[in-house]
Amino acid sequence: MKPALYAFLITLMAISCHKGPPELAGVPLTDYYNRCSINEYNFGEMITIGDPNDKFMVTLPYEWEIQETYTDTLYGMIATNGTLVGNNPDDFLMISFTGYQTEDSLLNYFKKEITALKNDKAMKVLEAGVMDFNGADSYWVKFENTQNSQPVMNVVKYLHAPNKGEIYMIHSAVSKSGNVDEKIAILKKLADSFELVK
Repeated sequence: MKPALYAFLITLMAISCHKGPPELAGVPLTDYYNRCSINEYNFGEMITIGDPNDKFMVTLPYEWEIQETYTDTLYGMIATNGTLVGNNPDDFLMISFTGYQTEDSLLNYFKKEITALKNDKAMKVLEAGVMDFNGADSYWVKFENTQNSQPVMNVVKYLHAPNKGEIYMIHSAVSKSGNVDEKIAILKKLADSFELVK
């Protein structure tokens, strides 16, 4: 039997034997985040920011509060609309970008992250998925937790910088009230502006 035909038959057998929805590290795989979109949203004036080591760039609302953090092996950026929403926590939006040095593959790193989230009693892991980033797989996970007595919905996207041994996490967090999916979609527009510098 030809190797290609043998591999195809093995794949068919695996699909036919699988019961229930597909999973990754015990979490249901869906296309929730892949489908998240919003047609129009006015962020106002935008600003493109790069990390100081010229590793990535991202475009963010100019009026948002943007904080940058540095260590020898890590660079991070957090952006929120906190100063604009006043006393209305339902409208609070937060997105962060963090890079890590690792020898793990993206998939192994992601599986470890899923395991850590599932083992944390403060987190409720809901779903995960795979999507394209620059022609390669990236992964995302959706989970709930509580911050300052407020329920929060989170989506974290994991990206790999090829040949650099770096993994980037793009973390979106919104209050779990009102139209949560719309708020996640608003932040996804910012997440989609993330670009690795060649």
